[in-house]
Amino acid sequence: MRIVGIAGSLRSGSYNAALLRAAAAEAPPEATIEIESIRGIPLYDGDVEAKGIPSRVS
Repeated sequence: MRIVGIAGSLRSGSYNAALLRAAAAEAPPEATIEIESIRGIPLYDGDVEAKGIPSRVS
């Protein structure tokens, strides 16, 4: 069985990503689990907001 896991958060301390890694660690040996990232897709990033909202693009 092949499973692809994608966490819905980009934050470095993401609970979603941590749960995904924990689930992958507990998967049965016959399962192949790949954890992928959405980092290349321009979405909300809590780490960026924590540093301050960027000024408007003109």
